[in-house]
Amino acid sequence: MNKELYFQYQWRYTKDDLKYCPRCGHLFSLEDLHIPNQPQLLCHNCQFVFYLDPKLAVVAVVLNRDRSKILLLQRNEEPGKGLWAFPGGHVERGQDLFDTIKNEIKEETGLTVEVKEIIDTFSFQAEGLIQLAYEAISDQEEVVVNIESQKGYFFHFHEIPWDHLAFPTTKKLLRLYTSK
Repeated sequence: MNKELYFQYQWRYTKDDLKYCPRCGHLFSLEDLHIPNQPQLLCHNCQFVFYLDPKLAVVAVVLNRDRSKILLLQRNEEPGKGLWAFPGGHVERGQDLFDTIKNEIKEETGLTVEVKEIIDTFSFQAEGLIQLAYEAISDQEEVVVNIESQKGYFFHFHEIPWDHLAFPTTKKLLRLYTSK
């Protein structure tokens, strides 16, 4: 990967990185506005308050139609390369959440799914990330992965590779569907 692109992808803005108001161009100041010891960026010229929005991601627990198997993808990228996780991705500004998870599943697996409901949420404060976990049902079990995954497979619950899961959240979500 191009080093410059990699740097941009890894970049996380902090309040110290933002100096000027995007509305009027004047210098920001850090002010305790609503919560003590959590200053916000305030423009004294136009009174604009700039909030650092968290990033939003979605993942899906995809079950087969009779709910006897669960889909996992073997990751082809870090973090967790070679380990198993659920399909998912980041939500772009203006995207519908249900459309995002359907599109991510289609892109990563070739499957068309019926998205049911949100089953859990996770907050990663250090990364500024909120993750929504959905349940989805697939009528198909033939998985065609893209470059992000080495392979995809619908596991019977007793076949789940517990020692080879990419993330603690994957394990937590799997436990909602199994007795382990």
